[in-house]
Amino acid sequence: MATEKEQVYACQVCTNVVKVVEEGVGTLVCCDEPMVLQENK
Repeated sequence: MATEKEQVYACQVCTNVVKVVEEGVGTLVCCDEPMVLQENK
């Protein structure tokens, strides 16, 4: 899985939110769970 600039991810456990500022490869993880990509609104 790759991340792209400006994507927003959220943790379903603690509600932490991350905005991607640099593209990369891998999975964002928080509270030992993969973070969920948020839909653009």
